[in-house]
Amino acid sequence: MKLRLAKAAAFLAVIAALAIGSSAPSTAGNGLNKHVTRRIALMTSQKAAMDELTSMMAGRSYFDPAKAKAARRLLVKSTGSIRKHFKKPRLDPRSNARPLIWHAWKDFEARADLAQTAAKSLNARTLPGLRRTLPSLMQSCISCHETFRNTPNTFITH
Repeated sequence: MKLRLAKAAAFLAVIAALAIGSSAPSTAGNGLNKHVTRRIALMTSQKAAMDELTSMMAGRSYFDPAKAKAARRLLVKSTGSIRKHFKKPRLDPRSNARPLIWHAWKDFEARADLAQTAAKSLNARTLPGLRRTLPSLMQSCISCHETFRNTPNTFITH
């Protein structure tokens, strides 16, 4: 019973971390740098797929195998293109990428590979399978973001 509660607490912590730091800037389409715009679009599409899967996993929405499989396909394809989108160091005001990416490229590549492996391992056929396999992908995303992503500034009204 204690193990089950610990797993549930860890799962909720991962979801909270994803929700806090993974939204894309609303200025993504203003044309400052087309390569950064594509990177933002890539990460935004991944976030949408992860949001759909975590919502199903957490019971906030019904498990739909067709939607889960579509999200899995998107994640497998998009995680495979992470390296390509970050290959050249391109920064602009909208980017949350740390320059460390290009100084620690081998580590970044390894983390991108882990994300793709985890995406390929997702079991989107059943809810128990999703619950068993999604945390690995979530952890690979969090690990990379903690290392290579700046926390976006929050909007302050006072």
